[in-house]
Formats: sequence, structure tokens, C-alpha cells
Amino acid sequence: MKNLEQSTLEYLLAHEERSFKGSEIAKEVGAHPDVMHTLLMRWTSSGILGKEGKKFHIKAKPLEGKLSVNRAGEGFVTVEGYEDDFFISPSRLSTGMNRDRVMIIPFGGAKRSGRRLEAGVISVLERSAKRLVGTFERRGSESFVTPDDTRFRRTLEIPDEHANHAKNGQKVVVDLLEWNDPAENPKGTILEIIGFPGEKGVDVLSAAKQHDIHFDFPHMVEADCAAIPKEIPEKEILRRLDFRHGNVFTIDPYDAKDFDDAISIDHKNGNVILGVHIADVSHYVIEKTNLDKEAYTRGTSTYLVDRVIPMLPEVLSNGLCSLRPHEDKLTFSCFMEIDGQGNVCDYDIVETVIHSQRRFTYEEAQEIIGGKNLENTSDIMLNAVREAYAMSKRLMKKRMSDGSIDFDTAETKFVLDDDGKPVSCFRKDRLDAHRLIEECMLLANQTVCRHIGEGKNPPPYLYRVHDKPVKEKFENFLNLLKSLGHDVHGFRDMANITPKKVQGLIESVHGSDHSGLVDKVAIRSMAKAAYSEKNLGHFGLAFEYYTHFTSPIRRYPDLIVHRLLKEYASGMSPERQGFWDAFLPKASRHCSDREKIATEAERDSIKVKQAEFMEQYIGEEFDGIVSGVVGFGLFIEIQQFLIEGFVHVKDLPGDYFVFDEKSYRMLGRRTKKTYRLGDPARIRVARVNREKHEMDFELVV
Repeated sequence: MKNLEQSTLEYLLAHEERSFKGSEIAKEVGAHPDVMHTLLMRWTSSGILGKEGKKFHIKAKPLEGKLSVNRAGEGFVTVEGYEDDFFISPSRLSTGMNRDRVMIIPFGGAKRSGRRLEAGVISVLERSAKRLVGTFERRGSESFVTPDDTRFRRTLEIPDEHANHAKNGQKVVVDLLEWNDPAENPKGTILEIIGFPGEKGVDVLSAAKQHDIHFDFPHMVEADCAAIPKEIPEKEILRRLDFRHGNVFTIDPYDAKDFDDAISIDHKNGNVILGVHIADVSHYVIEKTNLDKEAYTRGTSTYLVDRVIPMLPEVLSNGLCSLRPHEDKLTFSCFMEIDGQGNVCDYDIVETVIHSQRRFTYEEAQEIIGGKNLENTSDIMLNAVREAYAMSKRLMKKRMSDGSIDFDTAETKFVLDDDGKPVSCFRKDRLDAHRLIEECMLLANQTVCRHIGEGKNPPPYLYRVHDKPVKEKFENFLNLLKSLGHDVHGFRDMANITPKKVQGLIESVHGSDHSGLVDKVAIRSMAKAAYSEKNLGHFGLAFEYYTHFTSPIRRYPDLIVHRLLKEYASGMSPERQGFWDAFLPKASRHCSDREKIATEAERDSIKVKQAEFMEQYIGEEFDGIVSGVVGFGLFIEIQQFLIEGFVHVKDLPGDYFVFDEKSYRMLGRRTKKTYRLGDPARIRVARVNREKHEMDFELVV
């Protein structure tokens, strides 16, 4: 159903050569004259309409796009056909919310700080989500919910009949009722009471539900799972390549339960035969079933600090499909013959049945790579891990020589007690064992993509694509390197930027005090990888052909790729090709969106635990590094925890400091003291706000 703004705008655009009185427009669209007058005057003041006497006419042409809102409340709208996003100031967001599809009006070509075109939201065409998570509060006879998401800067009014017996201070899920007037606060109805802050699991649960991510599966989906046979039929084994004799093993995190992938190592004519064996989820998840529809809706598994929200029910993700050791499992395998230089000489993609001989953790595999012989592990398995590592080094060397960019970043990990409280926090660096598996999966993804994507007229397919760096962000990255004393000459011409050049630039900084920070800023300067029905290549990996094939338990795009590979192997009908032509563009957008949502939820769950963990250290001092410089202060990262806090500019001691944007630094007017990205800093933890997941630091001088 169209709202008043959409109806009014459509009417004016249909008669753009004419002018109308407000009462005439109100009559045509069925609105009250006073309501229409308020809307028309608002649009006139914002430049959408022109006004002559008592008559109004359309002045600017609207555009449609996807709205993103940052934590500062600023909006950015991506419009097809425009290279740069449109900037939307907080006062011009109207009722637009993060990820909504909106209609905007550009403002006469004006640019913000010489960069993005400015615009204003005039109508919400499609809500991305109507559910918000927040804190319930009763004030006298009225009830309100303050959203946790700082991008939504309104308080929701809750009518008594929609309060659902919520109590003061409880975390709740709110359904946003119709909201079309930015002059009024939105109203909502409480759908679910999560619990009081501090109760076990409420903090992480709130972070997930804030992104409309659901834990439980519908009953119809559970019924689909219950109907799947638990034993593999003999006829299914007979029609597949029986590889149960192979030296197959898995390497995964110590706490993993969903084992998507296994590998095997064999030899032929002096070359290595790498087998990458992937759980054959498509055998169990049949197209258009309730199970399949739910998996598509979720798009991906979400890995929170204290739990996993799987794409598939646990009976599949941790059971039937998981490549657990000493069990027969159905797989889809890619066997690749690799020469001494890391080239794939030959390959075969085939449905298989395997029997994993051993499950290794990354830590165990790392010990084997380092020369240790584990107990209860055969020489055959030990040699297989070491051969796989030697081969992965050749693969990585070739990939790097081809220009692939390698970001060596660490992660924050927590140890939680039985109540879900973080008792320790540590940085987890990438091991050689991680790289071993990464190289195997990268090669398999590349190989199955070439299998279908090569040729003049490739059939419908789903690609994993990555564009060149975002110009504005990459220039900021170069400015940072320049401010740190590194040579960036010759990197300003975006038309000639290649992955190899970017990798060389990053490698030139490795070994310096700034290398970790430079990696982070470089990642931020990159475009975001996404799914597409068009083969646009993968800039970061320097791959012409790339897809996702190796994780169908936790990623729906991989399940799509498995189905396509099987259909092409057996022969695809014109009707099915037509189906895929129509479905893949929609699926690409949906799966890319779901990936972004899951990533945001994962980051929010980490921030929740970081704030909780740091509460115990209020008043204590740590060594850190300046990880961000903005107009209102400094971000400082405690390196031993990889936890970031903020020092407000007014709290910088000894001078009045101003922000030097070009040099990524704060500069003292009198003392000329500087704080710039990468500088070491001693800090004291001053305040922790668990509700907002924020920490304030003080500099120790």
C-alpha cells in the first residue's frame, strides 16, 4: 500500500509541467488539506517543490536507492548508474532507516566537502526490517522504548495496549508501526521480552535480535529434517565415487561442530593430487522445500561470541552433513593435480562418499607442521598434514606472485564462564595451519568457477566478486601512509591500480611499527566482496574466476553453486536455464545482504563482551596504539586484547587540539604536540557503558 508521500510524488511527476493548489492535490490523492499543506511546505523548504503564489510544482527529479546509515546518524544512498553514493545529513533522513529502499532528491549538484553529492530522503519505498531491540521505560502514564541501535535516533512510543506487560529496564523486541511523518516519534508494539540486562545470554541475544536474526526453526522445517533418512542408502553409495579408503582428514577450530570441508593428499606422475571434499548439502536440502526456503531466508550462519545461529538445523549442520571422523559421509569433491609451481594441471569434480580418518584442530595441525608427532596419529596422517602444508606454501607463493593481496589480521577471542561472562580475552593470530586450509579452499573455489565460467558464453552461474578499492577511501589510505613517511608516489591513479601494486604497498610497511594498523586501514579502503550473477572478477585475490563452493553448511550461495554444478553435469533444460537466469540476480542481492547483516551481528556480539570484559579494569592502565583519529577525538586500541576505546578531544591534556584531516592527526595549537594514527599511547580505562558497548579512555602522560 502506497503512503501519502509516494502517492503525492507520483501525481506531481505525472503532471510535472503543471502547478497545483494544495487543496487540488489533496483531493486527487485522498488526503486532508491540512496534512497535505504541511507535506507540501516541507518539500518546498527542502527544494523538492517550487511554489508560485498558492500553487506548487515539481522542481527536482527523484532517484531510488538503498540507504545505509552509520553510527553518527549520517546516511548514504547507493543509486544504480551513479559511481558515488549520495550523502544524506541526519536532518534529511526523514523516516528512512538503515537498509531501507528509499526515494531521494539530489540538491542541485552540491557536494559535501567537495566529495559526495548531497540529497534528502522524501519517501520510504520498502522497509528492510520493522523490528528493533531496545530498553523499555515507563514514564508516568506513558511507555517508551529507546533502541539499542544508535543509527535509529528516535524513541518509540508504546501505547498501553501494545506494552505486553513489559517492565522497566527490560530488553524488548519492538515492531515498528506505520511511520510516515518525521515530525512525530514512531509508535511500536512489543513482540517479545528478552529479559533484564545482566541476565545470562540477554546481551548477545539482544545483539542478534537487533538484526532480526532468529534462533529457532519453524516446526515445518523441523518436520522436513525429521523425514530425512539417517542412513545413507546403498544405491546412493553405488552411484558415487567411493573414496572411503582415502587418507581424508579435517582441520577446524577446536570448538567447531559443523565440518564443511575435508582434504586428502595423493600423488601422480610426481605431482600432488589435492582432494577437497565438501559436505553434499544439496543431497539433503531439496529445492523449494520448507527447509530450503528457511535456509535461503537466513542466507548464512551467524557466529556470535557465545553461540552459533546456524543456517540449517543442527540435525543437518552438526549431524548428517558434518564431516565427522570415522563416519561415512556424502560429499562433493574437487580433485586437483598440482605441479611443483602450484599450477593445476588437471582436475575432476565428482560426487563422492568419504570416511574421514582423523579430525585435527588448527593447534594440533600447527604442532605437526612444526615437527611434533602427536599421539594416536599414524605416520600416514602426519605425513599427509606436512605434505599438505608444503603444497599450500607453493600455492600461496604462486598466488602472491600473481598479485593476490594478503591481509594478516588477528582476531579477538574470549573464554566465557558457565554464566556467559568473559573471564579472559586474547588476540588470536593466523597460524600456518589456517593458511594451509585457506589455500586449499581458495584453489577449489577457483577451479570449480573456471569449470563453468570459462568460455565465450558461460551459462548462468553465481560468482564471488570484489571490485577495485573505493576511490575516496583509498585516497585516505594513501594519505595515512604518506603521513607515516611511506612513499605513495604513483598510486593515485585509480585507473592503473592493480592488486599486485596494492600488495606491494602493504608489504613495504610490513615489519614496521605500523604494519597491523596499515592492514586494518587498507581493508577498510577496499570495496566489499559480494555475490553476483556476473563475473566481475575478484580484485583482492587477483582471480579472474572465483566462486564459493566450500561451505554449503553455513552459506546458501555455496548450496546454489553445488546445484548448478550438478545440473550442468547431467544436462540443464532450457526451462531450468530460464529459471536460473531470473533467480540468480535476486539471490545474489539477498545473500550479499544477509552476509552483511550476519557480519554486523557478529561484530556487535564482540563489542558486547568487550565492554563487559573491560568493566573489571576501570582505573587500570594499558599500552595501546592510536587506531583512529576523527574530529572529536582519538580511538585507542589496547593491543593485548585488540579492544578499542575513545578519548574525547576535550580530554586531550595540555593544549587545545584541532583535527588535521589530511595528516590523520590531532595537532596542539600552542605546543604543536601531535597524536596521529599508529602512535603508541598509554591509557587508563575511565568509563565503560555496557548498554552502548562503548569505553572511554584517558591518556596517561
